[in-house]
Amino acid sequence: MQHDEEPRETKEEGIVNKPLSRREFLKYAGIAGAVVGVGGGLGGLLSACGGGEETTTTGGGATTTAGGVTTTAGGATTTVSAGPEPPAQDKITIGAARPISGVNAIFEQAHFGPAYKLWVKEINDAGGLEVAGKKLPIDMKVVDDQSDLDTSLRLQTQLMEQDKVDFMFAPCSTAFLFASAALQNDHQYIFMSAEGGATTLSKQMEAGKLPWVFQFLNYSDHNQMPVMAELMSELGMKKFAIMYIDDLHGIEYNAQAQIFFGTPPLSATMTSSTAVPPGIKDVSSIVKKIQGENPDLVCSFQYPPENILTYQTMMQLNYNPPAVLGGPGTSTQAIYDIFKGGLDGIFFEGAWTPKQSPDVQAYYDALSAFVGGKENVDFWGALIYKAELQFFQQAIQEAGTLDRAKVADVMRKAHYKTLMSDDMFMGPAQILDNSCYAGQIGQWQNGYPEVADKEKRSTPQLWYPKPNWADAAKSGTSSTT
Repeated sequence: MQHDEEPRETKEEGIVNKPLSRREFLKYAGIAGAVVGVGGGLGGLLSACGGGEETTTTGGGATTTAGGVTTTAGGATTTVSAGPEPPAQDKITIGAARPISGVNAIFEQAHFGPAYKLWVKEINDAGGLEVAGKKLPIDMKVVDDQSDLDTSLRLQTQLMEQDKVDFMFAPCSTAFLFASAALQNDHQYIFMSAEGGATTLSKQMEAGKLPWVFQFLNYSDHNQMPVMAELMSELGMKKFAIMYIDDLHGIEYNAQAQIFFGTPPLSATMTSSTAVPPGIKDVSSIVKKIQGENPDLVCSFQYPPENILTYQTMMQLNYNPPAVLGGPGTSTQAIYDIFKGGLDGIFFEGAWTPKQSPDVQAYYDALSAFVGGKENVDFWGALIYKAELQFFQQAIQEAGTLDRAKVADVMRKAHYKTLMSDDMFMGPAQILDNSCYAGQIGQWQNGYPEVADKEKRSTPQLWYPKPNWADAAKSGTSSTT
């Protein structure tokens, strides 16, 4: 169950003791080629749960041990293991510092938030998650980080050091993920990504410096911008312009788009790249400048409020570029519905579609009912989060323990069937293999989220150029069935 708790300060040493400004964080991140420090100093302890021991004796007769039965007959000694002992505890506690309030609250409401809450409900409705033959209900200890980075780091530290939760779920946004990965890694907690990319972390992960970090969500160079470059080449796009939020997410996408769009075989021309401050209230001058450049594609690598403002401004200025690629939030039914069909033809980062299989359609229906309507369904991460949680659940069950080190070891090697993929597995850097995704880029068509990837395309054809904003809105289509 979710606990509504006020953010709490911790007096444990080794945590951030002064607020981090956005400028200080970006300086710390180093942006280009950032290095994540993975030193000691925060001191996490491994969970001591689970793990039955096995003893072999050579005495005459049967000996029962904690981990199995040893019998001696005719001089031969045979040990029969009974498997791991069930955990002594009666529940699994999972902690998380999440944006219940603040500018990132939409992500807790419509992205990873509904996915993990529905998963917990399903587990608990079934009597709990079975570990070594014992069913343990899940207790979520969720605290509000108020969409503030410093608060998030403090609360995560408190959950691990003071509350000593069994597992942790990730915070929201690429910048928060970047800052939190080393923190949870130092505490030896399994860190599974939620709403955040790992372009800036990938070199450290590839070097084995973040052994507790597992990246599931797809992101800029894994493999969204490479796939978008393929689509641009297929559709004959030659020029592109970029608007990006002045935050780690936007900075990563801006850099990777320039790399993949501007080099062979595509070699498209970038007309401009403009940083947009978070919370901006007027982007008309930026949109007018891009309109004058006449690109084939406008990339809006921004967060939901800024993306909504950008689309509204384009419509008000009667600027209808041939193609638009929208960032976070554009993949949600809620933002599509705001424009009453006007976003038909727009590309979005994602992607999956309910038509993938009857089971995926059933999950979409269940998720829609759980969040009170289809408007809060995310067609970027919702299916990935479901598969990620299924993967995590199966790893705990295979390990037969809540010992985080043993669960992490299983996760590194496992191949599991999930709702998203029949063979879901981590790559060598503990980044989900590209073959496991349902899609990388989506497109709204008649109110329906379609996968646009050339190899996994779910629609007979892509819409290019996109319909005029007003003409698309006249259709009034806004239904995913």
